[in-house]
Amino acid sequence: MEWIQAADHAVLIWIAEHIRQEWLNPVVIAITSLGNAGAVWLVLALLFLVRPRTRRWGTAMLVALVLGVLVGNLWLKNWIARPRPFRTYTDIIPLLIPGDVYSFPSGHTLSSFCAATACFGYSRRAGTVCYLLAGLIGLSRLYVGVHYPTDVLAGALLGIGLGIIAVWSVNQIADGIRFGRMRR
Repeated sequence: MEWIQAADHAVLIWIAEHIRQEWLNPVVIAITSLGNAGAVWLVLALLFLVRPRTRRWGTAMLVALVLGVLVGNLWLKNWIARPRPFRTYTDIIPLLIPGDVYSFPSGHTLSSFCAATACFGYSRRAGTVCYLLAGLIGLSRLYVGVHYPTDVLAGALLGIGLGIIAVWSVNQIADGIRFGRMRR
């Protein structure tokens, strides 16, 4: 595990030394802020719920987001209890201070990939746009120095898995309800 920690640290140092720019900092902070409490994804899911044609999309996104909070934020973060990079390494200077002390997995990345995967399950076009934003949010967590690369990778992979489960579950329930109505 030490080599993973060393590689994570090296990537964050490289980002800070080669990519961070004063003019870019506010842009990346704005991008990372879109993921605060899954706000952008909650708004998008609620917008999808309004239209009957996209109601399943919104439902699946909400289910995926709830699964992400339960599995990632409430269980894994507290179970693994990995300190944030700037708490472990004094040479990592964060551009913001997150609300919780633990790093693994990245909750912003997790919620973003949960929602993007759920959206992609119904629309490749809309889902691709969501995946692009999810990727930017995940990368922004590295740029601002609050997550290790493995935190972001784990958040993305877990989010994809939970998003797939959410789409499958919503389809099973919705199809079961529709079938039950047809039998009457």
